[in-house]
Amino acid sequence: MVTLGISTNTRLLGLAVIKQNSLVDYSIHLHKSSWSPSKADLILTSLEPCVRQYCITRVILSIPYAHHQTEAFRQLIYYIRAFFEAKGIPVFAETPEAFYPLYSPGQKKTKKVLMKSLTQQFPQLSYWYKKEMRNKSKYYIKLFEAVAVAMLYK
Repeated sequence: MVTLGISTNTRLLGLAVIKQNSLVDYSIHLHKSSWSPSKADLILTSLEPCVRQYCITRVILSIPYAHHQTEAFRQLIYYIRAFFEAKGIPVFAETPEAFYPLYSPGQKKTKKVLMKSLTQQFPQLSYWYKKEMRNKSKYYIKLFEAVAVAMLYK
């Protein structure tokens, strides 16, 4: 099973590929332009190489709670689902509370703790963790969310 984890909004796209409990690829893409259907096409086009290269068998989306979703975000998720379903790849969606099993008992359930936990499991993420801790504006959290959501279905 090869799982593609996606954490997205209309600006950032975090991707993580998990194969046999190993993190084989991860990336983050920034799409600065304002929301439009052509931007959705650009985002979907950026997913195609990943699907081809790794023979993805399922996709897991990290989505915010419903009250945090904008109309543009809902459109993007619709396009992503349609893209993968047309290829016969099942798509699942998880909210942030699904990450709770990844935390140690008694730990606060914060994004920083989640990133640190994933860095311990996948040392190759330590560079991005350190970089994110120095950033004033959070940028790499989408990358870590993509890894986390893919881990749920390993």
